[in-house]
Amino acid sequence: MTTPSSFRPNTEAFDELYRGEAAFEGGPPPTGIPWDVHQAQPRLMELEALGGFSGEVLDIGCGLGDNAIYLASRGHSVTGLDGSPAAIEEARSRAAAAGVTVSFDVADATALSGYEGRFDTVVDSALYHCLDDEGQQAYIAALYRVTRPGARLHLPCFSDGNVNGVIAPMGHVPESNLRDTLTANGWRIDFLGPPAIWATPSASGPPTTPFRRRWPSRCRPRCWNR
Repeated sequence: MTTPSSFRPNTEAFDELYRGEAAFEGGPPPTGIPWDVHQAQPRLMELEALGGFSGEVLDIGCGLGDNAIYLASRGHSVTGLDGSPAAIEEARSRAAAAGVTVSFDVADATALSGYEGRFDTVVDSALYHCLDDEGQQAYIAALYRVTRPGARLHLPCFSDGNVNGVIAPMGHVPESNLRDTLTANGWRIDFLGPPAIWATPSASGPPTTPFRRRWPSRCRPRCWNR
């Protein structure tokens, strides 16, 4: 029997969650999506204001699409990809309601076939820490293939830090992992910083709670460059 402590994130599990099904066998159906704060992440909005997005933008692991929708509302040409068909369906509905155009589609982030050499800026919407070591290597290599020379990658992931005692709900990613994986696959690290990101960890908890994540980036603007 799968329990909350043994739950491992994968495409099927996330799609079940987006469909409103229990995240583990015998568990109750979810009352909401923990990371669904119904707006773009504040850190992403700051990055956009600082000029951290240009050209063709990829939101990878876009989930329900709020980051991509915000960037499109700011005039960017955005593609949003996720492994969950249920998430993409909802993202398309949200984009239509917001009156913006985003190219949302279902894709395997560790392959990204058909998108070679297309993007100038990539934002990882909290996907990297959901992958195992092999998946992380394949994913970062795929991002290199689908970007153009000089592209930027904004990549937040869970760290071992905390905000007011709140820690990451999943295993954190060591700094050495980020440095080794990114540089081995052609990326140059410009900055590695520790900002927080908003989530709703439970229906009974506060509406927005910051989790500490590593955000590899350059200070102004924050980014990876290939």
